[in-house]
Amino acid sequence: MNQLKERFQSLSKKERIIGGSAVVLLLVIALLSYGVGHGNAAVELSDKKVKYEEMDGELLSVRIQIKEANEELEQVNKQLAGEKGKLDKLNQEHEEILALVSDKENIENEKNDLAKEIGQQEASLAGVMQKISDSESKLDQLNEGILEKQEQPRTLPAGYFTVGEDLEEGRYKVEPSSGSGNYFVNDGRKANIILGRDDSFYLSEYIINLSAGDQIQATLPVKYTGIE
Repeated sequence: MNQLKERFQSLSKKERIIGGSAVVLLLVIALLSYGVGHGNAAVELSDKKVKYEEMDGELLSVRIQIKEANEELEQVNKQLAGEKGKLDKLNQEHEEILALVSDKENIENEKNDLAKEIGQQEASLAGVMQKISDSESKLDQLNEGILEKQEQPRTLPAGYFTVGEDLEEGRYKVEPSSGSGNYFVNDGRKANIILGRDDSFYLSEYIINLSAGDQIQATLPVKYTGIE
């Protein structure tokens, strides 16, 4: 330090002036450099602030857009839920309609089967009625064919009789003369009946062909009327 001081004192006035001017010039340059640097720094900070504000604005705008998108998404979900509910209802109605159609088809099938069965029963009934009609016709023909002979009926009491000896052979209508009882021919092989008029259990008349040698056993008086 003392050396610098001594050196400064040894300088001439002119040299001192020049040296001082140089120092002042250096200070001025330093101040100018500081001012320029400070200004550049302020401008840079200002630019960054502006950029941060722009970023904040963009971020806020993006957040608003996201919020609006979420609200729109929520609305779409509500509409979708409503449409899904309508679809479920339509599916249910469709299934009910299909069930009704199936029931209708089953009912139609049952109706057709029943109609077919009724037709078969009617056909069977018609067949039975025809058989009855044919039987009645045959019965009428048989009844019409039974013509009593002009001979007087003959009555035999209860007992045993031989055809050809006690009674002529021929075709006879056998009737109870009185009361009721058993009537056998050839030990029941040719006739085994109960004659009588007091109960539906008894036969009131019976048609029989009696041949010579037939053995008759009766427990009641019997009237024999010859028929053609």
